[in-house]
Amino acid sequence: MQHYPDESSEPSLDLRALLRVVMARGYTILGTIAVAMTLVTLVLLQMTPVYSASALIMVGQRENKVLDAEALLAGLPTDTATIENQIQILKSWSLAERVVQKQNLIADPEFNAKKGGASWASYLNPMTWFAAAEREKITAGAGQKPTKVDPAILRKFGSKVTVAAQGRSSVIKITFDSPDREKAALLANALADQYIVDQLETKFEAAKRTTDWLNERLGELAEKVRASESAVEQYRAENDLSDGKGGSSLANEQLSELNGQIVLARSNLAEQEAKYKQVNALYRSGGGVDSIASVINSPLISTLRGQQAELMRKEAELAAKYGERHPQMIGLKDEKKNLDAKIEEEVKRIIRNLSNEVSVAKARLSSLDESLGEIQGTANVQGKASIKLRELERDAQANRTLYDTFQARFKATEDKEQIQSPDARIIQGAAVPLDASFPNKPLIMGVTLFGAGVMGMLIALMLERLDNGFRIGPEIERVTRLSNLAVVPMLKGVKHVADRVVQKPLSVFSESIRSVHAGLQLSNVDKPPKVVVVTSSMPSEAKTSLAVSLGRLASKSGARVLLIDGDLRHPSVGAQFSPRPPEAGLVEVLAGRLELASVLHRDPISPLEFVPVAQPPANPADLLASQAMRSMIHELRNHYDLIILDAAPVLPVSDTRMLARLADKVIYVVKWDQTPREAVVNGLKLLRDANADIAGTVLTQADLRRHAIYGYGYTSYGYGSSYAKYYSE
Repeated sequence: MQHYPDESSEPSLDLRALLRVVMARGYTILGTIAVAMTLVTLVLLQMTPVYSASALIMVGQRENKVLDAEALLAGLPTDTATIENQIQILKSWSLAERVVQKQNLIADPEFNAKKGGASWASYLNPMTWFAAAEREKITAGAGQKPTKVDPAILRKFGSKVTVAAQGRSSVIKITFDSPDREKAALLANALADQYIVDQLETKFEAAKRTTDWLNERLGELAEKVRASESAVEQYRAENDLSDGKGGSSLANEQLSELNGQIVLARSNLAEQEAKYKQVNALYRSGGGVDSIASVINSPLISTLRGQQAELMRKEAELAAKYGERHPQMIGLKDEKKNLDAKIEEEVKRIIRNLSNEVSVAKARLSSLDESLGEIQGTANVQGKASIKLRELERDAQANRTLYDTFQARFKATEDKEQIQSPDARIIQGAAVPLDASFPNKPLIMGVTLFGAGVMGMLIALMLERLDNGFRIGPEIERVTRLSNLAVVPMLKGVKHVADRVVQKPLSVFSESIRSVHAGLQLSNVDKPPKVVVVTSSMPSEAKTSLAVSLGRLASKSGARVLLIDGDLRHPSVGAQFSPRPPEAGLVEVLAGRLELASVLHRDPISPLEFVPVAQPPANPADLLASQAMRSMIHELRNHYDLIILDAAPVLPVSDTRMLARLADKVIYVVKWDQTPREAVVNGLKLLRDANADIAGTVLTQADLRRHAIYGYGYTSYGYGSSYAKYYSE
């Protein structure tokens, strides 16, 4: 047993489902692609080709520092923020205005629509309606420098410029788009040149502003230096704070010098007092004073001692020669006494000198102490004043240092040559492009093809979702719980499809009718139905063609078959056999005006007999429910093997429910993929409520190609399969 898909459930988006949709809605997808490709081709033919020319600028690096001898304007770093800043400069209106003015683009119709004349299409553009107001708004914007060029021209120029960084390098690519290939290269190079010029001018302006500022600042600092140094000198003069050696004041130097002298004076006094006390003590005690330094160092004492030694030598010689009483000995003794007296006198004089020196040392020390007191008072006063003086001196020194620093920077700024070189350079100029960059026809056509294919798929999926009809037998069997007797194909270009069963009995269409007949007979094997009602939910579902075809097929097999037009409101059976309308029919028989035999007609191409309807009655439901109708059907059962009633649609009228009570079986016709499911379900419910015995359903006017796709295994009467050899079209 084959497995059939449940198409009424939510569709799963698998590969097979998509493949079925593509195959079933192939014409829709191809049509969508064809329309899209045609429209895009027409648009591409109308488009003006645009050429793109590109120039490359590399932002350089320089090791410069602000306010030093190496740089005034620092070289640009190559970080992301700096590159983005340069990109914004290249996109700025100020740079665009320079290019527009230099290249005289104001007179170019490509940028100035006034020069080329406005087309009628431009008046349809809402942007042009507010152009004047927008221009005034941009020109008179708060804090924005008015431009000399119409903002519309600058906006147009900017729309043709593309500036982008090249990867992670410091290279910036400038691209200009224009219908004129030479103009594109010219303006790309012009924009790059103006960017370099703008850098130079910016540096010159910065240098000038810096020089002016330094010059002004130097004047201020020079005045501050003069004022602070004058304040120092004035304060020093007012407080008698003359500088000494090492930067100290004179009072401090004098104080230091006096302290040194006092130390020396005290030392000298102590020394003199010690000498005096020692000499005086020795002298008083009768001890020898010859060991005293002052005595030893006395020239006179030395001379007298020499003479004394000579006398003692002579005395020793004379004593040994003459004796003690010799006159020479006495003379020598007298001389020796005189000499000792002189030495004694000299020693006393030395003692007196030492005493005088002690007095002088004391007097000097006293004088130095007095001077120290005076100078110390002066130093205290000047010490307090020197604190303020040091503050003034520090202030003056700081001003002097700052002035010297700015003066050095000023000289370095004036002499620096680096400010005349830009921080970027053009590494590749824009060449005249050979091919247009827009429109990229292969890319656009490829994208359009892909997009149209996707759109076609979406449309196909949407149509599939919107379709509410039945496509295959298992589907309608599951919903209605009735057997699907057959799927009748649609015969395109055939006016009378019912003739097919006679003209081509081995065709697919004939086989489908044969399946209906077989299913009808098998619906009750023991007692095959004799009276069969053929109906549908709505009009135009090919029920009449099915009824005629079924009647012809059954009659050709040898059975006596009668076809009765049961649709009294819109009869159509007669037109299936003859274009001439009948003169009388079923209504006249039921009304008792004619006999049945007088309205019976014979099919020209088959043994089938039929009863048409000539004129619709005023009370069709009453006639079909009348005793006359029941009697006629009962009588016909005895004369025919199969009676087919072509009834009216179930939903619009109640006539069919009346006929269903007279029939053994009801065949319910459903138009393939067209009749809404709700209509089928509601129509069958009405018949069941009328206790109708429904033999099954028949799907009519099926598209066999799509049916084979949806069915993928369900019988499709040979379309595209190996079963085609069993049929003859």
